[in-house]
Amino acid sequence: MMENKLIYIASPYAGDVEKNVAFAKAACRYAMVQGCTPVAVHLLYPQFLDDSNPQERAAGLAMGHQVLSVCDELWVCGNRISSGMESEIQEAKRVGIPVRKITEEQIQGGSVMRKKYGVWAVRSANSVCGAAESWCKHEGKPMEFESREQASEYAKSLNENLRTLNVHYYPKEMELELACDSSMKMKM
Repeated sequence: MMENKLIYIASPYAGDVEKNVAFAKAACRYAMVQGCTPVAVHLLYPQFLDDSNPQERAAGLAMGHQVLSVCDELWVCGNRISSGMESEIQEAKRVGIPVRKITEEQIQGGSVMRKKYGVWAVRSANSVCGAAESWCKHEGKPMEFESREQASEYAKSLNENLRTLNVHYYPKEMELELACDSSMKMKM
């Protein structure tokens, strides 16, 4: 694990914006798991700047270069370099900031990106207690399975062995949660 460096995340934004934003978030999570503090201006500036307006895009790039100037490293994330990323790479080289290539495979293969599955319990409205839904839990925490097949087997076992008319169990993909370690501190 690296020391807590301030890392400028460069990844594509334009094009498939929804997919690219999700990838930029994954790149930030990857950097955090590496013990770094990520900065992704392309996740912030489009909130108030119009990337299709040339003047606002230029302002965003200039502000991004200002942020880059205080970062420890520039990480070029993904398998494609956009024109904005190329500008950031050139600026990093100009001011002597190390540039590191992080592949899409590295980011997507990080432990934070692994899918987890659980078993979703659904109680029907016909129950005396009324309708409800929840994860199956053990010791107060949702049970996690490494594969959909494992979750399916457990759900099948519950459906066959408990035989409750008003409750059915289903495998379901769990949403990834970002676990923050108290030892990770933001560098300001």
